[in-house]
Amino acid sequence: MCEFTQREYSCGHFRWVASQWCREYRTTHKRCEPNVTHFKYRGEERCGNCKPEAPVAWEGMIKRLEQHPQ
Repeated sequence: MCEFTQREYSCGHFRWVASQWCREYRTTHKRCEPNVTHFKYRGEERCGNCKPEAPVAWEGMIKRLEQHPQ
């Protein structure tokens, strides 16, 4: 069985991250039942779906064509 780490975020969502793939998965790429071996609580973080979008650092470098109303 593949070993997974379960992460819980401050937003209340959970994620399961593979920490070790089993031999069967490495040969067939067929998922088996997950075996949660570790738990991590990330109370200072929100999951990727709940995080606010970070501003794009290079947005100010893009020269956009001005569109004139007709």
